[in-house]
Amino acid sequence: MSVLLIAELKRRRVFRALVGYAIVVFAVLQVIEPVMHGLRLPDWTLSFVVVALAVGFPVVLVLAWVFDVSAAGIERTLPLRPQGLGRLPLALAVGVVAALAVVPAVAWHFARASRAPDAPTAPAGPSVAVLPFVNVSAAKNDEYFSDGITEEVINALANVDGLRVVSRTSAFAYKNKNLSVRQIGEELAVATVLEGSVRREGNALRLTAQLINTADGYHLWSKTYDRELKSVFAVEDELARSIADALRPRLLKQSPLAPQTTASSEAHDLYLKGRHFWSKRTAEDLKEAMELFEKAVSLDPTYALAHAGLADCYLLLGEYTSSRPVDVLSKAKPYAYRALELAGDLAEPHASLGLISVYDYDWATAEREFKRAIELRSGYATAHHWYAILLLTLGRFEEARVEAERALALDPASTIVNNMVGVVFYESRNYEKAIAAFRKTLELNPGFMPTREVLACAYATTGRKADALAELDQIKASAAEHVAMRAWVLAIAGDAAGARALMRELEDATAMRSHPAALGALHGMLGDSDRAFALLDRAYAERDWMLRDVKVSPMWDPLRKDPRFGKLLQQMHLD
Repeated sequence: MSVLLIAELKRRRVFRALVGYAIVVFAVLQVIEPVMHGLRLPDWTLSFVVVALAVGFPVVLVLAWVFDVSAAGIERTLPLRPQGLGRLPLALAVGVVAALAVVPAVAWHFARASRAPDAPTAPAGPSVAVLPFVNVSAAKNDEYFSDGITEEVINALANVDGLRVVSRTSAFAYKNKNLSVRQIGEELAVATVLEGSVRREGNALRLTAQLINTADGYHLWSKTYDRELKSVFAVEDELARSIADALRPRLLKQSPLAPQTTASSEAHDLYLKGRHFWSKRTAEDLKEAMELFEKAVSLDPTYALAHAGLADCYLLLGEYTSSRPVDVLSKAKPYAYRALELAGDLAEPHASLGLISVYDYDWATAEREFKRAIELRSGYATAHHWYAILLLTLGRFEEARVEAERALALDPASTIVNNMVGVVFYESRNYEKAIAAFRKTLELNPGFMPTREVLACAYATTGRKADALAELDQIKASAAEHVAMRAWVLAIAGDAAGARALMRELEDATAMRSHPAALGALHGMLGDSDRAFALLDRAYAERDWMLRDVKVSPMWDPLRKDPRFGKLLQQMHLD
């Protein structure tokens, strides 16, 4: 009977019809979710489509059994024998083949739904991502202004008790990306997104904003503001308060959402533009940002945020340029202190003073400042990130991990924060987790050189020399930096001869003169402890940032038994 049934199914071209229908089903399943997101259809739409497609299989089966499509048109297929063989196989075919057809479709649907552990966790409580406002002004170079408005609204909302706000870095990762609010909500684990536009013409400002529920795409609130530019602060405050009210967190109506630190719209405009350049982290952009902050201070010497911006510029010069930290830190301090004097309730200068204190090896002051910054603004990811640096420096690994992960929760798209999570694992000797974290960071930003460097070190430490060198081959750096990194990896991997051959190229390289700690560690790995400690003494005097992990990093292990190492820890108050 089964042989006859299969033969009859072939004769009636049932298999061909089912294969054709299966191809159609596959195509529909590939496009249904993007269409749902684009049209903002409810979640049950997908389940409805899956069930409908599954029901379609037996329908197609019956139609293919009964009818045939030929050149003459659609004709009824006659049975092979008149004894009624077709009736019983038809019932049997419908039962068996329909079951076989429906089960895979339904199984696909529920298997897909069961992958929830890999998806972002559902948002807990009121939460919002402020997407970059679109600049619709005639002058396209006003984009810094719309970006600045976005950042100010983020800062204002971050002060609202009970409201979780996605950080600037993660929010700006979605700039110029055409994604549905549902997808953004899933990726950032937020219940709502705020999007809008800014039009600026002379002294006239029009700001339009919409608050959208990420679960269903419905608008919770929207408003258009027409104001004079001089009232931009009031617009920011009004906008932030309207959003907070729409989300109904615990907010006192009469309390200010964010401190207003200048009455000059021109100074504020310069500050926003300065932050735009500051965030790019290059020598040229930092110089441009400093000039803009200085102009803002000249217009309003009491503008605390502009002073904080200058402090932050000098801090970054010590890490992102060849400037010696000892030189730029002495310039950063007055600006940070002045910002606090003008507005002690700003989190930014407290965090800046915390990092300055890390460079000064004043751990108690650093911890106090970081805690104060977090107290003032618990949603400030940079404060959590820099606090994690301090805790790691002190060897408080579990606390460092917690703070790094808090920063990551606030700023999941930040390259530097993701990298910090990996660094915590690396320096606590959990190399496999470190490698996983570094790989995730490079998925976000494949061109971020510091992550590739430390990933190469992690590979070398675990005996994967080829993988380490492969990572270095993908880095764009100066010739001297390439040589230094390869020498490091070879030394870590135990290839002392290869590392020494490269070391001779480094001693007189101008590019390496601002990295005494890196060269000192390399000499230590190669057994030249005298040269290593001479370089470490210089690194200590210059406040080289690479020296701050001397207590915990594996790269210092070859020098730990030397009495001079204990003396260095005492000098740094790390004993």
